Amino acid sequence: MITLFYAGALTFLSLILAGRIVSIRLSDQVLLGTADNTKLLQATRAQANLVEYAPFFLILLGCMEMAGVSVVSLYVLGDLFLLARISHAIGLSKGDGSSILRTIGAVSTMLILIVQSVWAMYLASSWMLTNNWGM
Repeated sequence: MITLFYAGALTFLSLILAGRIVSIRLSDQVLLGTADNTKLLQATRAQANLVEYAPFFLILLGCMEMAGVSVVSLYVLGDLFLLARISHAIGLSKGDGSSILRTIGAVSTMLILIVQSVWAMYLASSWMLTNNWGM
């Protein structure tokens, strides 16, 4: 159920970012592509970047949840990832897109995914070693 919560929260964030894209498209009358519109490019990248990383996060979180990782650990990872993605989206929307919030969001996202992937490999290899490589 923890993964379900974060799947819902990240989907909601994606919809908010998509709504921003629609708003910019309508106000600037750009129906296809970004037409050299920096504001639209930033909005589409903020949403696309979330869509690029959220599936990996959610798959790993769900597997970790099923493997019995502590609830507190799952909530910490989830909260940090959600905050990182919000930070990145806000930072990308500011000025020329080079802001401290964008950097914090991007770096935090990578660190969280690294932690999750190493933790997942550790859990899986521990299980494989004690179960004769799954046989």
